[in-house]
Amino acid sequence: MVRVIFALICGVAVLALALLVLLGGRDHLRDARKFVSFQRYLRQIEGTLHQSDVMIAMPDGPGGRDGPHLATDVYLPRGVDTGLATILVRLPYGKRRYHEVRRWVDLFLPHGFAIVVQDMRGRWGSQGVFAPYPNAAGDGGATLDWIVDQPWSSGRIGTIGCSALGESQIILAAARHPAHRAMIAIGAGGAIGTARGIHGFFGLFEGAIPGLAPAVGWFSRFGGKTADQMADKTAGARIDPADALSTLPLRDVIAVIRPDPTDFEQMLDMFASPGGFDDWGYISDDDRFAVPTLLVDTWYDPSVQSTLAMAGLIAQSAPSVQTIIAPGTHCKTQSAFFAGKLGDVAISGAARKHLGDTYVAFMSHHLRLSPPSGPSSGPSSGPPLGLPAFTSFVMGEDRWLETAHWPPDRAEAQTWTLSGDRLLTPDQAGGAIQSRSFTSDPRDPVPSIGGAICCTGDPDLRAGPLYQNPIEARPDILQFTSDPMTGPLRIAGPLAARLQVSADVPDTDLVLRLTDVDPEGRSVLIQEGALRLRYRGGFSDPRLMVPGQVYDVAVRMRDIAWLVKPGHRLRLHVAGSSYPRLSLNMNGGGDPHRETLAHPARITIHMSAGAPSSLSLFALPD
Repeated sequence: MVRVIFALICGVAVLALALLVLLGGRDHLRDARKFVSFQRYLRQIEGTLHQSDVMIAMPDGPGGRDGPHLATDVYLPRGVDTGLATILVRLPYGKRRYHEVRRWVDLFLPHGFAIVVQDMRGRWGSQGVFAPYPNAAGDGGATLDWIVDQPWSSGRIGTIGCSALGESQIILAAARHPAHRAMIAIGAGGAIGTARGIHGFFGLFEGAIPGLAPAVGWFSRFGGKTADQMADKTAGARIDPADALSTLPLRDVIAVIRPDPTDFEQMLDMFASPGGFDDWGYISDDDRFAVPTLLVDTWYDPSVQSTLAMAGLIAQSAPSVQTIIAPGTHCKTQSAFFAGKLGDVAISGAARKHLGDTYVAFMSHHLRLSPPSGPSSGPSSGPPLGLPAFTSFVMGEDRWLETAHWPPDRAEAQTWTLSGDRLLTPDQAGGAIQSRSFTSDPRDPVPSIGGAICCTGDPDLRAGPLYQNPIEARPDILQFTSDPMTGPLRIAGPLAARLQVSADVPDTDLVLRLTDVDPEGRSVLIQEGALRLRYRGGFSDPRLMVPGQVYDVAVRMRDIAWLVKPGHRLRLHVAGSSYPRLSLNMNGGGDPHRETLAHPARITIHMSAGAPSSLSLFALPD
């Protein structure tokens, strides 16, 4: 009988699809397909959709519950309706549309967890107006209160999710709600604000330079602020997002794609305004945490540096923090093992960690459930499963590094000196060449090849460690190359450069890339970083340069664990752009988000014994 009923439902759905195609076109057809797919999915899960589209009231002011109502689904394991620990997933992408939701339902439901999934404020089925993320703490806290009051709830709640689903978790965790007992935040470095001096804010900024391709990709598709603006605005837009990359000024790049408001322009403006993000929830050094935390990220996530900084900050107050850094790109922690490579670097599938098992064990431990394979170990807030504080994958060596600190205690700080076109080891003496110059022209920027890029919607913009040879002949890239390694060099920790810089313009950008050059000359990206030079003294203290004056400039690069093999060489690129990964600086010294007139910048790197330019890294001894 059940099969007959389901067949009738599918038949009606097919007729409905046909009618929708006739009446509403492609958008309605897509929505109808999602509906049918979701109904089929419900027949496969090991549980039930216990409550559907419950509308939970949110706060609209201190202590209030008169705000918008958020659409929420509740999944329960079959035959159990009391004393359930809960996994909460809050997201802006549609609770019945987004693939990641099904992943968590499929993972946790068979192990006896309740799963609560909620559309964020202003998104899909929920009321209100969306923004990233001034309402994450208040709305998340109100949802935790609601879960605690349910008859099926044990009052113990964990949160999980990647990207926006993880960023909002971390902001919620800073509120220290007593029912929030565990957090698995994946690819969530974008939650960082001013903490540890990074100024990341939604992962939109790198060294104060807005990410162009990621911003176009995300805001054009997902930037709608109310439930009626959830359709993909790139369909039928006036111009293609790829063309929008060249739109000037930068502030207009999203507006030419979708006419409805987004937060893009406001976020650009707030970066330059002291305290502009104060009410948006992003993490500062003053935040404190009480939630046992598992942070998971990948080396080629744009915000991996922020994730590692967040680990240190959370560890100051939370009962336990573990961090896993896998080979991969944004939210793709396992795909490199299945593909056998990441970018142009081989990855052994045999090195794969089964993170799903780790997630279940982590939640079981902290939510005080009986682990799947044994009896309950009782209440505990200590580190589960013997996980060390940091587990990181060493690129080029196909092994995991387990350490108590990051960088590892055994890692030694090294300073490599720039001299002419050479990158000298700490034991080598420099030459007599004093400076090298190049011209960075915004009208002919250096192309982006791989690296930490996400969310673009453009399959041609590949991410990860790719060969950089196609751009290495350009005259607007300075290269500094080491001698071949006589033994292995295991890099493990942050990368940075200290450069003596002058320019003939009041403002410009520096973009650095560190590469590994094999004996055949193939130069593969290790990691990169960038800085807008008006922020050389700090992101809260922008100052234009005096043309011709030499400045001591520190440029952070992303952290990495990487083996440089014997016979290989290190190479440092110094350039002024990476397009379209990063937005362009017109170099005129005005508002960089409003400037339209391009000024070529003549940039000089100065090198001398008294004021050296150098690369710093951490290396593990053999």
